[in-house]
Amino acid sequence: MKRIIFLLGLLLFFAFSYLYLIQDFSKTKSNLIYNGIILTMEAVHPSVEAIFVEDGIIQAVGKYDELKDLADEDTEVLDLDGNTLMPGFIDSHTHAVGSSFLHSMIDLSGFKHNRPEEVWTHLESEVKNFDKGEWIVCKGLDPVLVKGLIPPHISYLDSIAPDNPLFIISQSLHSQWANSLAFQEVGIDENSPDPSASSYYEKDEAGKLTGFIAEQEAFYPFRLKLVEAGREQLVKSIVQVMDQYAAYGNTTIATLGMSTNDPNAFRLYEHLSSEKPGLLNQVLVKFGMLPERKAGVRHFAYIRKDAINLLPSSPENGDDFFKVLGVKFWYDGSPYTGSMYVEEPYLVSPLTKEGFLIPDGWRGEALIEHDSLEHWVKKYQSEGWQIAIHAQGDLAIREILEVLEKNPAGKDKRTRLEHCILLAESSIPKMKELGITPNFHINHLYYYGQALRDEIIGPERAEKLLPIKTAANAGLAYAMHADKPMFESDPISLMSTAIQRQTRQGDTLGFDQALSIEESLRAMTINAAWQLQMEDKIGSIKAGKYADFVVLDQNPLQTSPENFRDISILQTIVNGNTVYKNE
Repeated sequence: MKRIIFLLGLLLFFAFSYLYLIQDFSKTKSNLIYNGIILTMEAVHPSVEAIFVEDGIIQAVGKYDELKDLADEDTEVLDLDGNTLMPGFIDSHTHAVGSSFLHSMIDLSGFKHNRPEEVWTHLESEVKNFDKGEWIVCKGLDPVLVKGLIPPHISYLDSIAPDNPLFIISQSLHSQWANSLAFQEVGIDENSPDPSASSYYEKDEAGKLTGFIAEQEAFYPFRLKLVEAGREQLVKSIVQVMDQYAAYGNTTIATLGMSTNDPNAFRLYEHLSSEKPGLLNQVLVKFGMLPERKAGVRHFAYIRKDAINLLPSSPENGDDFFKVLGVKFWYDGSPYTGSMYVEEPYLVSPLTKEGFLIPDGWRGEALIEHDSLEHWVKKYQSEGWQIAIHAQGDLAIREILEVLEKNPAGKDKRTRLEHCILLAESSIPKMKELGITPNFHINHLYYYGQALRDEIIGPERAEKLLPIKTAANAGLAYAMHADKPMFESDPISLMSTAIQRQTRQGDTLGFDQALSIEESLRAMTINAAWQLQMEDKIGSIKAGKYADFVVLDQNPLQTSPENFRDISILQTIVNGNTVYKNE
């Protein structure tokens, strides 16, 4: 009898705890927003003066005099004070998990260091701060932005960290380097088999490890070890990174290629973003095992093909705040490791020979067989999942389209091609015919355009980079992204690059592909919502849609292209809740 009473007491405790702790982000104060410029993106020049929001849903848009009577004493009034309000930005291709993983690592990037000696001096000084046996992990190694940077050999890494596992991740995320202790910690030596022909542990002529690790499959055992070693810090980093998205004006993000063997990591993302918390999650919060919930950005996910254990049983999972939408594949790699798959060979230059270590005449290669891609696309599309495929090079894209053409049933599935750096204009009509939607990694042009032109692909192809205007003119639903953590998830920067087509050094590439300001705004709002199959709920300001907004310090439609990058984010609102405010 005592046992039954005790169990009943536990159930009552959990039930009351749940009722006490539950945080439902769908229930918010009513809001009346007025006194500024309102860009609805339904009609870019609307006669809208005010918006009324209740429980996170836009109830009415129109004249202020007509809507003010809807407010009562509990209504929160947002006076825009002449600033501009528009739909929140949508980062439709990011890596929240990878960004959190990298967040607290030693930064060796070209954003922090200008010369090779600065990179290695910084690393050597940081190594001294670690206790013996502690993992030392670095990010951002970049022979493109840091001119003359030669990738490290295992002998150098052993010499500066003889008592610590040392691991370095490139800025492109497609290559890594490790010292002998790091290889030893994960059980890899010169006799270990390579995961595949395109993902391997490089060896010299004597069969010894050089320290270089190519692509994601070979990285996998290191990633498991690093997550295990930094679990406590990772939780803090996840919360901080999600806040960063909001600070840049994003109200929705989509993780392209979510992958983790730790179900608790997936639970954490779901806990932070989902509309309503689960009972178990709230109990875990009570005992300090999960962080407190707060209003934040919506988060949608596409699962990596090699992490299919995370895929729910049905596309009808989650809610409008957190949901798994589909499956992500990689067909080629990065132009900054020589793994982008191209029709014509890479240039022969000091960067490609000494930085990328690729042979003359190299064109990259496909990372997945045609038959395999065809099989998996058909399988997951037939189950109702959306497909996203990483495709940088022109040859990669052409071959993917050949595969997708064999599956006419996939035409209306909104299949996504990601990055599209060298999308050939000749491939765009086929994309239109097959219902393929491109997502452009536009800031490749800003940060790496000069290197692409002068040292990687040459001036002729550089002028044809990222043909986003041609895609727009063809009627494709296109979007743009930053691929965080490669670049910051900064929509203003992305739009500025799309409008100006200028590199960071001020060179112009492919100006005939420049978007108008209105087109760039659509790419980051309603077009991106369409790619996520959420255009009926987010992406524009319309009665019945969610109250997801960003407040800007100036009207982007009246900002000159050369000053567009200076626009500031004043406030970010998700579902009627302020998730960021520039104080």
